[in-house]
Amino acid sequence: MFTVLSCIADQHDWTLLFVALSICCFGSLTAVFMLTRAQECVRQHHHSWLIAAAVVLGASTWATHFIAMLAYAGPVPIGYDGPLIILSIIAAVVLFAVAVKIAFMEGQLVQASGGVLFGVAIAAMHFVGLLAITPFSMVSLVPDKSIVACALAIGFGIVAVAALRHSASRRFHIFAGAACIVLAICSLHTVSMSGVQITPSAEPVHADLSSVDRIAIAIAVSIISTLILLGAAAALFLDRHLTDLRGLANASFEGLVIAQENVVIDLNERFAAMAGKAAGFLKGQPVEAVLAIERRLGIDTCQGAVLRDGQDTIPVEILARTIEYRGRECQVIAVRDLTDRHEASRRIEHMARHDSLTGLANRREFDRRFEMAIAGAAETPSRLALFALDLDRFKLVNDIFGHAEGDAVLQRVAQVLVRTLPADVTIARMGGDEFCIILENASRQQTEALSADLQHAFAQEFADLATSSGFGASIGIALYPEHGVTDRRLRNNADMALYRAKSGGRGRACTFEAAMDIELHAKRQLEHDLRHAVAKGELFLVYQTIVDTSSQEPCGYEALLRWRHASRGVLAPADFIAAAEETGCIIPIGIWVLEEACSEAASWKAPLTIAVNISPVQFLMPNLVEKFSQILAKTGLQPDRLELEITETALFHDRAAVLSTLGQLRAMGIRVVLDDFGTGYSSLAHLRDFPFDKLKIDRRFLAGIGVDPTIRALFENVIEMASTLNLPVIAEGVETQEQLSILHASRPAQMQGFLFGKPEAAPSSRAPLKAIA
Repeated sequence: MFTVLSCIADQHDWTLLFVALSICCFGSLTAVFMLTRAQECVRQHHHSWLIAAAVVLGASTWATHFIAMLAYAGPVPIGYDGPLIILSIIAAVVLFAVAVKIAFMEGQLVQASGGVLFGVAIAAMHFVGLLAITPFSMVSLVPDKSIVACALAIGFGIVAVAALRHSASRRFHIFAGAACIVLAICSLHTVSMSGVQITPSAEPVHADLSSVDRIAIAIAVSIISTLILLGAAAALFLDRHLTDLRGLANASFEGLVIAQENVVIDLNERFAAMAGKAAGFLKGQPVEAVLAIERRLGIDTCQGAVLRDGQDTIPVEILARTIEYRGRECQVIAVRDLTDRHEASRRIEHMARHDSLTGLANRREFDRRFEMAIAGAAETPSRLALFALDLDRFKLVNDIFGHAEGDAVLQRVAQVLVRTLPADVTIARMGGDEFCIILENASRQQTEALSADLQHAFAQEFADLATSSGFGASIGIALYPEHGVTDRRLRNNADMALYRAKSGGRGRACTFEAAMDIELHAKRQLEHDLRHAVAKGELFLVYQTIVDTSSQEPCGYEALLRWRHASRGVLAPADFIAAAEETGCIIPIGIWVLEEACSEAASWKAPLTIAVNISPVQFLMPNLVEKFSQILAKTGLQPDRLELEITETALFHDRAAVLSTLGQLRAMGIRVVLDDFGTGYSSLAHLRDFPFDKLKIDRRFLAGIGVDPTIRALFENVIEMASTLNLPVIAEGVETQEQLSILHASRPAQMQGFLFGKPEAAPSSRAPLKAIA
């Protein structure tokens, strides 16, 4: 019986021991690199690298043990049991596989368990290998040394696992982990073998492994082990190198295809995703089966499409060039997806041609389609109709409810139009609250029926707004070719029909008639003449007496505007004020009227009042108060002699600003009269919100006072209400003695009408009267 440790120096081949140590070091380092790769690779390759590392660890541990045993050259012949040798390597590989799997799970305790299994795998391989020594000798172990050997293997295994957990981030941990694995294998083998005793068998020895045979076997095992390890290392290197290249290709935002002789031999994941097929299926396919070239852009660039299943395609830009791939001349084709670019271009084009708020066609797109429709109607020939639609009192909706609600109303209008009109009709928002509609192949009866449908749809959709603000829609219709054959003429005629619809009470549809053109021309001429009326001296004032009810004497005058037109004669305000307000001429005309009336009143000896009507448009002047102050200073008229008559409609145009302006004028001493009370938008809220100086009852209200008891009762109630509010009342339109008798009973503060005098020239130009003497 002898101790193996005592004969290592004399009975072992140091060359084989060096070979065993080299295999151990190389195998451990290769396995560590594989485990590092397992941490870096994609999830689907993780387990493959763990298994490969377990095989390399098992094989290198087994080869280290077997070659070290073969290095023994003692007098006792040693043989090996083949099945146990195979079992030892299988045990090592399986246990290493479990160890590395557990080692890379989360949790410190679990990772420590993986380190323990590292040591157990080395010990299992070692001790099963010792059991394989047969049949020429008997092997016995010293328990203490075996336990120490196992403890060392487990300790180094735990340290190795701890190092391997960080090997992907720091290079030092790679070599530290490999060194710990080598120490675990070598320490277990050395310490365990120092406690191994080999006793020759009592049976006769029939065979022995000669030196040549032993060395030859060791060399064979070394070569095979080295080849396995080199293969593993080569696979590791090639995988890392090729995976990096493939990863770079797959990281590209463009599809890549490599083709040889017009056949796909390789591609990246991006192209496979674009084609909607597996990469394996696409390999071997003709390039024409997956790519279609539509238009060439340059020598190596063209536009085309990636062909998917069915008729589905993806627009792409294709770039191609020749390269050497795997030693062969191939074409690399880069495919750039143009879907997003085309979609962005489509959106930009849509935005350029459509209204952003309603989604309808805009003016530019309408003009294009209208020209095409007219050209098509002329070529066929066929008929078409143009609708010009404008929203009634839309500004009032904005003023009352705000612009956000106004935008919502415009969107609802667009929805009504799309829902009511046929799908092939062109609907466009021209701007603001103006819309245009093109109906092709439409007769007069069809257009009238469709306009009636639109009116009905608007009445249903906007019943709430119609009640609160009078909201609605007016439509003007022009027909091709009866009302014009050019887009400009049809547009103008549709606008004229729209103007007639609005003039006739709004919320109506009106088809163009030739007489409208004459009317519009006359209106335009009137507007043109009105712009020069002040400069030409064609405007003048007449004055109507206002009488005090108690004394029956004049207490003031109302200045009334007249226009001495060159061809139409003398025109009353009803004939031209609307045009003046539309064109903005009312601003200079209003200033002229105020200055003329104040100058006239300032020339009177008696301190009678002068009443001047103010248009709602004049309140848009930012310097209105300053202008009034300048005129009073210039004419020398006392502010308390000036009375400004405003209608309730003025309060609907930015109510807060108008009330503020009226407050400033009243603070100057100017009196403010609420005119035309009892008609239109009469509301007691106006009397509550602003302290008017007088209330003027409209002449139309007074006209039926003698024949309608209801009107008389209402009139008397207004007088009583005004008296309670300490608000003087002016009764306008007194023309008969019967009316005067009734008024004496009701006793308004002042009266005005033809019964007391028609509007006449300036009092200062007449014969002296008692009132002004």
